[in-house]
Amino acid sequence: MKMFLWSLTMIFLSLLFTACGDSPEKFVNDVVDSGIKCETHEYDEAKCDQLAVEFRTRNHNFTEEEQKRIQKQVVEKFFIELKKLNDKNAKAVPTL
Repeated sequence: MKMFLWSLTMIFLSLLFTACGDSPEKFVNDVVDSGIKCETHEYDEAKCDQLAVEFRTRNHNFTEEEQKRIQKQVVEKFFIELKKLNDKNAKAVPTL
């Protein structure tokens, strides 16, 4: 019986965290924003490792179908944002 109650508690908590504002869209934005900051060395390696662990944990709050969709959106958005950043930096560098 304790195991059953424990399972129900875990299910409730995972639903609660998902309902508390951790939508797939917010999660994608958080991962992409942090990924860009790690890629541009705005965050140090320790911070990036910490975020990777946090994002893996948060990822388990979503269904398997949502996780696949999130993964696809993260990859697409990350490269779009990185290209925008690179284009912006290329324009900022004066040519001689």
